[in-house]
Amino acid sequence: MNDAEERFAERLSQDLERVLGAGLAVDDIELSSVDDRAHVRANLLVEGRIETIEAEAEDVVGLYRPVMERAAEMRLGAAFWRMIGPA
Repeated sequence: MNDAEERFAERLSQDLERVLGAGLAVDDIELSSVDDRAHVRANLLVEGRIETIEAEAEDVVGLYRPVMERAAEMRLGAAFWRMIGPA
């Protein structure tokens, strides 16, 4: 991973923490590039479980939006679980 990718991973982690909120945390983020495609795997701690977000895009910057969208979905799911219980 080059310096720009390291900074992107750090920023992604910080932004994920803000989106996830209380009770959810970023455990690890892995960035890789294979065959001119960027790939990210973010391991999260969600309500005592480990959840994984994976995304693939043409470049590293293209990974940001799908990861944030999936993190927001996880936050909503965790909030629903706390309020209502299993669906």
